[in-house]
Amino acid sequence: MSDYDYLNARIRGMSTALLPRGFFEQVLAATGEHPLLDALLASPYAEEVRAELAERGEARAALAVEAALRRNAHATFAKVLAIAPPEPRRLLSLQLNRWDVANVLAVIRGRLAGAGPREVLAAVLPFGELAEVQLVELAAEPDLESLADGLTTWKHAFAFVLRRAIRECDAQADPCALERAVYRAYFGWSLAQLREDDENQAMVRESIQRHIDLVNVLAILAIVRDREGDEAENAETFGRGSLGEKLLRELVASDSLEASFETLDGTYLAPGIEKGILAFGQTQSLAVMERYLEAVIVERACRRFREDMLGMAVPLGFVWRKYNEVANLRMLARGAMYRMPPNAMREGLLLV
Repeated sequence: MSDYDYLNARIRGMSTALLPRGFFEQVLAATGEHPLLDALLASPYAEEVRAELAERGEARAALAVEAALRRNAHATFAKVLAIAPPEPRRLLSLQLNRWDVANVLAVIRGRLAGAGPREVLAAVLPFGELAEVQLVELAAEPDLESLADGLTTWKHAFAFVLRRAIRECDAQADPCALERAVYRAYFGWSLAQLREDDENQAMVRESIQRHIDLVNVLAILAIVRDREGDEAENAETFGRGSLGEKLLRELVASDSLEASFETLDGTYLAPGIEKGILAFGQTQSLAVMERYLEAVIVERACRRFREDMLGMAVPLGFVWRKYNEVANLRMLARGAMYRMPPNAMREGLLLV
C-alpha cells in the first residue's frame, strides 16, 4: 500500500461533508433574519456554530459564524495533516503554508495600521499550520522584531525564513517592501523543497507557481493603474512562476489596464479576463478583476480532485475545495452583515 492509498480513502470520506452547490442557492433564496446561520446549524458546521453562539449570543450572529468558519477550517486541515504519512504531510504543509504567509502579512499590515485584535482576525483565515490563537499572539507583539521572533516559537519549518525577511525590512517598516520580502522568502524556500521529476511534488510546485503568477500579475497591474500614462518602469516580481519573463515585461510596458488584460488573454488566465472584463468596466476596480483571476487558480486546483484519484491530487484538491467553501461562506456572512442584495452576493461566489 502506498503512502496515498489510506490517506486518499480518508480524504474522499471527508469530502462528503463538503457543502453541495445547492446549499448556497438555498441560502440566497431563503427568508428570515439569519438564513445563513439557520442553514449552517443544519450542516457539518453546526457544532462550531453552536459553540460560538453560546459564547457570543445570537445578537452577534455574524461574528459567531465567522469565528465558527475559522475554527472549522483549522480543525479540518489539522486533521488532514495528522492522518497523512510523512511525505504527503510535508507536501501538504508546503501548500498550507501559503495561507500562513497570507495571515502573517495580514497581521503585519494590521500592526502597522494600528488595528486592534478584532480587525486583525477579520483579515485572516487560519487554513495553514498557524492556529487562530497563535495569530492573535503575533498580533499582540509590541513591534515587528518581536513579531518575527514570535514566529519561531512554534518551530514551523518556514518560520525562520520569514523571520529573517521581516527583520531585514523592519527598519523602514514599508508595507510594500515587507510584502515583497516575505513572499520572496516563502516562494524561494518552498520551491527549493520540490523536485520536478516527481509527479506528486510537481503538482505542489505547479500550485505554488500559479500563486507566484497571481501575485506578480496583480503587482504589475497595480503599477500600470497608478502610472497614469507615464513611461514604463520595471516591476519587482516576487519569484519565477509559470508565466515567462517576456510576458511580464510586456505587462509592465502596457499603457493601460485594458492593454494588460489583452496580453493576459493569451495565457491560462484568459477565462478570468473574459469573465471579469465587464465587471471591471463597470467598477474600474482592480479588486474586482483580482477575484476573477483568483477564480481561475482555484478552479484549476479544485479540478485535480475530480480528474485524478491517485497520489497528491486528492488531498491537494480537497484542500482547495475546502478553502473555496469557507471563502464563499465568509462572503455570505459579510454580505448579510452589510445587507447586500442576493444578486450582489451571488456575483461574489465561486461555485466549483
